Amino acid sequence: MEPLISIALCTYNGANFLQQQLDSILNQTYKHIELVIVDDGSSDGTKDILKQYAAKYEQIKLYFNETNIGFNANFQKAISFCSGDFIAISDQDDIWLEHKLALLHQNIGDNWLIFSNSEWIDQTENLIGRQTLNPDFKLGNRDYRSALFYNSVTGHTTLFSKALLPYISPIPETGYYDWWIGFVALYHHKITCVNECLTLHRIHSSSVMHKFKGNVKTNIKAERFKEIDLNLFLLGKYKNLKEADKKLIGKIYAAHHKKGYSLYLIRLIYKHYQAYFPDLKNRTGLSRLNFAIKFSKKF
Repeated sequence: MEPLISIALCTYNGANFLQQQLDSILNQTYKHIELVIVDDGSSDGTKDILKQYAAKYEQIKLYFNETNIGFNANFQKAISFCSGDFIAISDQDDIWLEHKLALLHQNIGDNWLIFSNSEWIDQTENLIGRQTLNPDFKLGNRDYRSALFYNSVTGHTTLFSKALLPYISPIPETGYYDWWIGFVALYHHKITCVNECLTLHRIHSSSVMHKFKGNVKTNIKAERFKEIDLNLFLLGKYKNLKEADKKLIGKIYAAHHKKGYSLYLIRLIYKHYQAYFPDLKNRTGLSRLNFAIKFSKKF
């Protein structure tokens, strides 16, 4: 028999698009699944939809939080209820291609985590013309340094083995859970990627991608700086870091966090640009120096 795959789905006021996502999960070509759903105190019609589906499909394990505990804590709770050999992460408003789980399971090998690509759609399923990963993205031989300043592993594209759980637990209460699990898998070189769009990822007014009202450029830069700062701090606390790596991340965090420009950070990025930014264009000389200076600017 095929190994059991658990799908961890956290819901919160997602009634508008939830049924499409549930249908796409339950109609996967990979059939040996359980769908673990934890609702975090929805006040719209989400609970009614979930109850209707749970009554109809025995694959669904449904839980309701008495109070809202926030996404990271709810995700930690959801995966604790998963009994499968593998766990896939699901957003509440996406649509999965029917062969998604089959292809991810087929390609994970002995890795702890596999991630894929996704095509962005709007509220009415129209293609926006953008993907989560660049079409030419390749994981290559990058190391953990490539996950310090930005994240390529998006939760809704992932499947991971239960062997990863002792390493990622406990998931930090703040920051991005997918940045955390991607970093851990990358740190141990137990990660792979299928650069194929297996998810239609919905972008709408209440989604994370639109959290900055008005799409103000300076505001986005300031918020992005805070995100990097927080995640550098969290990643530096990973319990299985080698001492030399812990010291390096600590120095980078201190340089990034302090006021003004950091000569240390400028020199580091200039010298090791490709290790930290493998997905950006090649830069040399003055172009690389200008990038390092701009990146180290504080907001």
